[in-house]
Amino acid sequence: MNCDFAACPWEESIISMVRYFKDAGEDFRVTLQFAAFTGVRAGEQWAVRWRDVDMENGTLEISRRVDAYAEEGPPKSRAGGRIIPMSSQLTAILKTWKLKSKFKKPDDLIFPNSEGKHIGHDNLIKRRFLPLFDKLEAAHKEDPANVPAPPVRFNWHAIRHVAVSCWIEAGLAPKTIQTFAGHASLQLTMDRYGHLFPDDDHKKTMDQVARELWG
Repeated sequence: MNCDFAACPWEESIISMVRYFKDAGEDFRVTLQFAAFTGVRAGEQWAVRWRDVDMENGTLEISRRVDAYAEEGPPKSRAGGRIIPMSSQLTAILKTWKLKSKFKKPDDLIFPNSEGKHIGHDNLIKRRFLPLFDKLEAAHKEDPANVPAPPVRFNWHAIRHVAVSCWIEAGLAPKTIQTFAGHASLQLTMDRYGHLFPDDDHKKTMDQVARELWG
């Protein structure tokens, strides 16, 4: 699978960043992996609870989101409520994450703050996401011969875009892309991401994307 970087130049930075997730620390790495595998919006990710994950069948249900004031509500549109197939690798990551988490009851958040409550997105960006770029840049500056240059900085929402783009490149049908991304209309999907190619084996596609991103 080769994403069309010429059409979406920021994708190359994100794909490069994936290879540095190991430097993020275990808990933040899982957070980043979840975002990259599922393509969910930030507010949706911070509202996901363990009861929303079906480990046996490898699916994730999105039925709510949380806003900047820590208030939960329905997704942005009716189409935002959806079920996303998870790759085998993400399922395994979540199983391990659940075993290590202090918050593992069905109604507990998968990605809570230290008190088990909703993560503050802006706080996470300032304290975890942006410092990761700083760390990579400092490591390269200290040893440029052995440490590759980090990717160009991008915002959190771009991780969602690359997830959707990789589904497209892997061959999922347009209507399926719309469903998994939670877009309000097929026209929005087509306007934003262009031509799509059909493939009905959704689980196989998610596994393929996982292998390409994480090795």
